[in-house]
Amino acid sequence: MAGWRKYYPYIKWLVLIASYGFLGCKIFEFAHSPASDSEWYLLSWKQIGWLVMAMILLPANIGIETIKWRYLVAGIEKLTFVKALKSVISGYTTGFFTPNRLGEYPGRAVYLPSGTRWKAITFGMVGTLAQTIILLLFGLFSFCLLVGQRSFPFLANEHLLMALFVIEVCLAFTIYLLLPRLSRFANRWNISLKTNTLLQWLSTFNTRQLAYVLLLALTRYAVFCLQFYCMLRFCSIQITVWQGFVSIASVYLFVTFTPSIAFSEAAIRGSYAVLFVGMFSANTVGIALAGVLVWFLNAVIPMLVGSVFFSKTKI
Repeated sequence: MAGWRKYYPYIKWLVLIASYGFLGCKIFEFAHSPASDSEWYLLSWKQIGWLVMAMILLPANIGIETIKWRYLVAGIEKLTFVKALKSVISGYTTGFFTPNRLGEYPGRAVYLPSGTRWKAITFGMVGTLAQTIILLLFGLFSFCLLVGQRSFPFLANEHLLMALFVIEVCLAFTIYLLLPRLSRFANRWNISLKTNTLLQWLSTFNTRQLAYVLLLALTRYAVFCLQFYCMLRFCSIQITVWQGFVSIASVYLFVTFTPSIAFSEAAIRGSYAVLFVGMFSANTVGIALAGVLVWFLNAVIPMLVGSVFFSKTKI
């Protein structure tokens, strides 16, 4: 631990330099892309209203995640909302250039006592699992609506599709809510000391707590889907709410399960947006731009603010 404390300041500044370096590269790439040539001077007040709405939803997005993180670690450390907020935002910085944002929870855990950080990271994984379940459920359903009906005629039956969705929801929720029992059962196998310790930590949750975390994950999912829809409308993509829901849910499904690093999500998100939202609009430049702007709003801005908090952390 003494060695880790010795090198922590260097690691911290390396993280910050890498984050800003990658961000600079992405801004340079965007400045030389066709999307940057959009005629912004033709924006209407209505479009600006959509942008303002997307920006207003950013605090709600981060706030819900803060409530979830604070709730998950309440059994370890009683964090104030402000301290939990700083923890979450700092995690955006450490997760910005790590694969699939794996560095996000270690960045958050720096705000906790050193002896409880691994436990907090494990508890954070419960929140990630809840969010992934929500993304998977709505994403698969939407993907079947968009693509499946063309390739698999039997999915054209809306009643069958809805029945499959209900079964999928029941199975996923049952497995998730039974996580403590499954952890206690797996703990009997004595796989390894570390694994058994992790399973023992997971078994401390009860069904009510897991259900509450799942509800927060669902609320946050609705918020960032609405953000994406607002950004699409800002970029002159005229689609209905239903078209937006099924296409955006499919985008987030593939973004989530595509191996990536946060700073590269802009290109990935834009590509998937063109693929799925493009089924309802031919404005590919506007769609790609909306994907980039959502990435900038939800990843870059928190990362910039988080870098300030993270630079002041100590262990």
